[in-house]
Amino acid sequence: MTDDINDIVKQIETQDQKSEEHFQNCQIRTAMRTAKETTRLAKTHQLAIHYMRGLFDQMRFGHGLLDPQATRDVSVELVLLLEDEEAARRIEPSLDQGHYNWVCSWMSSCAYDNLAEATGMMSGYNSPGMHECISEGIQICRQTGKMECVKCFREYASDVYLASEDFAMVRHQCQSLLEYRKGSNDNKDRRWSGHHKLAKVLLLEGRVDRALEELKVALELAGEEDVYLKRRSKLLVQATRDEALLLAGQPRQLRAESSELIPPPGEWPFLELQLAVADSLEALMEGNVSKAIEILTGWDRKLTEQNCLKDWFEVRLRLISAYLISQNEKRASALAKGLEAKAHESQDYLTVSRMAELFDHPESKNPTASLWLESDHQRSQSVDSVTSSEAESQSVQQDDQSENQTDEASASSAESSGESDSAPDDTDTPLSDFISDAMLRLRESEDPAIREQLLEDFLAHDPNEISAPMDAAYLVHLSQFLVQGPDQARRVWQWALGILDEFPDHAKTLSVVATLGHYFRTADPANFNDILPDQLMDWFELSTKLDLNDAQNYARAGRFYAEEGFAGESERCFSRAFRLNRLDASVVIPLADQYRDSDRPRDALAVLDLSLREGADDQSIAWEAAMTSLQLEQFDSMLTYLDRFLELGEAQTWTHYYRAVALLHQGKHEESLKELDFELQHDPPGDFHLDLIRLCNLIALARHGEVNALFEAVLDRKLSEVNYLSANGLSRLMNQLWKTVIDAPDDYPQQQRLEDRLLVAGLIPEDYFDRIRMNTGERTNVQLYRAHVHQPLSESWADSPACLVGQQEWNDYETDWGVLAENEEQAVNLILTYQSKCSDLPAQIVDIESDEQEYLDHPGIVWQGARWSTADLNDLEMDDLPEDEIDE
Repeated sequence: MTDDINDIVKQIETQDQKSEEHFQNCQIRTAMRTAKETTRLAKTHQLAIHYMRGLFDQMRFGHGLLDPQATRDVSVELVLLLEDEEAARRIEPSLDQGHYNWVCSWMSSCAYDNLAEATGMMSGYNSPGMHECISEGIQICRQTGKMECVKCFREYASDVYLASEDFAMVRHQCQSLLEYRKGSNDNKDRRWSGHHKLAKVLLLEGRVDRALEELKVALELAGEEDVYLKRRSKLLVQATRDEALLLAGQPRQLRAESSELIPPPGEWPFLELQLAVADSLEALMEGNVSKAIEILTGWDRKLTEQNCLKDWFEVRLRLISAYLISQNEKRASALAKGLEAKAHESQDYLTVSRMAELFDHPESKNPTASLWLESDHQRSQSVDSVTSSEAESQSVQQDDQSENQTDEASASSAESSGESDSAPDDTDTPLSDFISDAMLRLRESEDPAIREQLLEDFLAHDPNEISAPMDAAYLVHLSQFLVQGPDQARRVWQWALGILDEFPDHAKTLSVVATLGHYFRTADPANFNDILPDQLMDWFELSTKLDLNDAQNYARAGRFYAEEGFAGESERCFSRAFRLNRLDASVVIPLADQYRDSDRPRDALAVLDLSLREGADDQSIAWEAAMTSLQLEQFDSMLTYLDRFLELGEAQTWTHYYRAVALLHQGKHEESLKELDFELQHDPPGDFHLDLIRLCNLIALARHGEVNALFEAVLDRKLSEVNYLSANGLSRLMNQLWKTVIDAPDDYPQQQRLEDRLLVAGLIPEDYFDRIRMNTGERTNVQLYRAHVHQPLSESWADSPACLVGQQEWNDYETDWGVLAENEEQAVNLILTYQSKCSDLPAQIVDIESDEQEYLDHPGIVWQGARWSTADLNDLEMDDLPEDEIDE
């Protein structure tokens, strides 16, 4: 470097120190001005590393200024420079390779987590792409070896799951923040943030006392040695505590305790927002509703202008609540329309539920839009505390009556992981040799005589003489696999109860006895009607309370709750089991199934992905991850998981087909075609699905001669003969073909025939109707109508192109249509016009209703619904299909 450049570098480094000092003192706007000047100076003098550091500082500082768009733009630019060395060299051609690689290794994970946060602030934390941002960030942490930074992404993930109204997952994510161990390689102490987030959840639930306890711990931890930005952390906790104190009928404390820590006005807008929200709550508690509305209205406008969607949700909810408290329901309803639309768009289910709570119980005078877990009696007791002239002597404190909330996160750090109980551990017990020998004999022989003798050997161990609880647990656990009839089952059950009497406080014994009882009751309910589900439930619950670290105890409880129909409890147990054991497919897959079944496929994929990244070697986990990626249309991830599937074992039917699907969506058409050829070597159940994907690739490659021949063959195929695909699987494939044709630069004469075929078969995508509607003029008073249609069928139905497999015997079918129209008559005409193309017999509108809301939109059909027959539905044979083709 020249002397001039050295002087510039020194100047930049001095400015960097100043901006960091301002940041530490929460003078964020000043820090940002300094960072921008540093960035400009670095770019002017072609100093790429210093330029990247300037962007890095702007990115960090931006969140506190409530300007997520600017923060996101800076984050995107920084990520580009981190991922593309040539982009960095365009700034500094002589860039040092080693220095650049080192900066990338420590900066990348932070760039991704700040990008994720900015995106969440703008679009909502449960909006499309947020989960992928978090997953990508975790991957970067692993790639760069910065495992301590995974906590940042788990922290943001808690916001994602909060927006999706999954408090159990929020608590699960917060627990990871509480696992800090001083003196370990983990130099990021985020325990204060974990307790802070838990307190916010508790406030949403109306558990003010519990929230104050968590905030007390958070405030103590905010000053710990390894906490970065201690001043900032303390002020954020104190701001939340002010609200909790107000709800508890106590005076605020932040300004009294820490006024000297509060930066000058304009320096930290985010803190000013938190204080203003608390000011509005204080005004409401004092009965000054107009002041609260004035405060919230100003911030509502400001956050809208700044595109701070996450914080706007909170302010708008409270503003609606204030208007409801003032009994101005008309204004509240008007504000709610905009909130509802934005919340649905960003998939912020928590906001939707909180808003519903406000309107479902307007008498509650719910100033913070909490979800009120307390009883109606308690609710009524809290009403008068708001807007009372005697607010000082009253409170909205809620009693905490959640004695059995075992998934509640505590103030203590999480414990270490448990181990599987598939075999006795290395600890010597009186019966460990006997049990190991019995397990060996059980695995090696299915001879009923040997199993009967083994059972007698087990029963010979009198419960009174068993001294080690782990011996007792393994004896009961293995006995289930030796029973060969109801008489033996009854003997074993009485023996197991005797063992439980001897070890009533041993967690694993409780768990395996409960599991055995559930097995007998389910297999032979007539002979075991004395085994009560409530008793089993008590045993399972007690087993998890007695040992918080036994993954298999939680997994057994999870399976019991699932089979008994208690999905919430099952999810809670499997979540804990997964937290304790990332690798066990019997834990990972049921938890992923829980999330998929409750329409949370991103959560399911996060579970499966984390398991594979932690080293799981079970093919089924990789397969489930690939199928979930397909559902989410994350094709890069899908291909990665299929690669992992092949690393762990042999290919099977459908493996290369799904690789071909992923490669098609990646635009790697030649590779996709090769995968289709490989699939033919694995005995596929048919060739129609292969032809459809092949045709999509050929269209993309513009191989017109091959396209025309195959296209005609596909259209000539009777769909009722394709007996190995579900209707949903077939629909997805045909829709993919249609989209490929539409997006192709060339016109294909088969397009109209394809669209006619999809329409009559009930497989047409919504995008087809959107394209038609966009050619009509907008109307200001259209309504959305939903119609139920009955369609009689002629004798030629079974041979028609409209008939799918399993529908050949139908005499009629039912279906629904969605249409935007100016009136019901127009809606009926539109529906019958399209339905008439699906059959040669006239259809009948059974029912039609409007949502009674007027829209500015284009009239026309919106969607064509699925079909069903009330008279004669045939079940499909799907034995060899992957779940995705059956269940999607």
